Amino acid sequence: MDPKRLMIAALVLIGLSGALWWSNKQEQKPAASPDDAPKVLEIPQDQINKIEIRRMGAEPVVLTKGAGWGIAAPVKLPADGDAVNAMVATLAVLTSERLVDEKAADFKPYGLAAPILSLVVGRADGKSHTLHLGDNAPSGAAAYARVEGEQRLFLVPSATRAALEKTWRDLRDKRLLPFDAEKVTRVELGAIAFGKNSGNAWTIVQPKALRADNFAAEELVRKLKDAKMEVTNDTEEEAGFPAKFAAGTPVGIAKVTDAKGTMQIEVRKGKENDYYARSSAVEGVFKTTAELGDGLAKKLDDFRNKKLFEFGFNQPDTVEVKQGGAVYAFKKSGSDWKRDGKTVEPGEVQQVVDRLRELTATGFADTGPGAIVAEYVVGKETVVVNQQGEKYFARRANEPEVYVLDGKAVSEIKDLAAAVKEPATTPTPAKK
Repeated sequence: MDPKRLMIAALVLIGLSGALWWSNKQEQKPAASPDDAPKVLEIPQDQINKIEIRRMGAEPVVLTKGAGWGIAAPVKLPADGDAVNAMVATLAVLTSERLVDEKAADFKPYGLAAPILSLVVGRADGKSHTLHLGDNAPSGAAAYARVEGEQRLFLVPSATRAALEKTWRDLRDKRLLPFDAEKVTRVELGAIAFGKNSGNAWTIVQPKALRADNFAAEELVRKLKDAKMEVTNDTEEEAGFPAKFAAGTPVGIAKVTDAKGTMQIEVRKGKENDYYARSSAVEGVFKTTAELGDGLAKKLDDFRNKKLFEFGFNQPDTVEVKQGGAVYAFKKSGSDWKRDGKTVEPGEVQQVVDRLRELTATGFADTGPGAIVAEYVVGKETVVVNQQGEKYFARRANEPEVYVLDGKAVSEIKDLAAAVKEPATTPTPAKK
């Protein structure tokens, strides 16, 4: 073989071997993690006590931290703590997608000579940092960024920019009733008033003392706690809210009392099925949610407790059904249920207990006429049932409220109690 060709082949082989070695080395190199991305800013989160948002063509938004975050300019308002804390978390460790240039000589091509958005971050130790955000990259998925006083040029995700480009309307406290739900002692909805009993459960105190559906009352408190103004940056639209409120159909007026005092909200429904609210805690009229409107449109019966028994998920020790001239009395003894001293099927007694637990009124009445046809006793609770014609009425012992019952439920309780029997016994095999 020609020595020249042999040498060329050897050189080619060496080159291929080198390329293979380099390729294998690159494959073995661990993949970059998000922690490897250069950080634009890194500030101790608890040091951040002021943020100024400067947007081209708009007044600066100044956020300051005292007992909580507040908006100091362009208007003085409480701030949404969650929204501001999200910004603080973003600024404390601001990670880039990549470092574009370690020492950029000219920032003008990237929109950073006169930035569209800048944020000045103040610290408790007196230091400050100014972050500039410029044009979007050609891909549109990232924006150019730099820190004032540094020459480094970064790309940051567009989502980061969106998280920081906020107006004062975005950051204001949007709650219409900023009360402490843990310290609420009284809630009013029109003529209905709720208070807490000794067990810290809700009870109706006006228009008269009535048992309350605790879940329904708590749901009302939740809706009032979550009552918020809908965000709009349209000042012209906002200017029309007072007139729409004045012309709207009244939905409800609610008052909430906590340790700091009482605050009130009034909601009205507009012609286009939208809702407007006026609160004593926040100046102005605001558009709000249909959920709040629906919550304040409830009537007295919507909050009354329709369950006849209150033992809930507690397991009683005694159950008694007096109905149809018979008395079915069951008593717990250890893990057994007994009737007249004899052990009975526990599962069948449990069916009676469950049916009484679920006994629910279909409505309420002013009076409960008719003869007594049944009496149910579970632990220390007693319910007496009257019948007039095909209608059934019930009362809890020593309470004035009258409940309307479905006759089918009355029949089911009797049938279940009558069906309780002694356990089946396995016959003893005969001796051979």
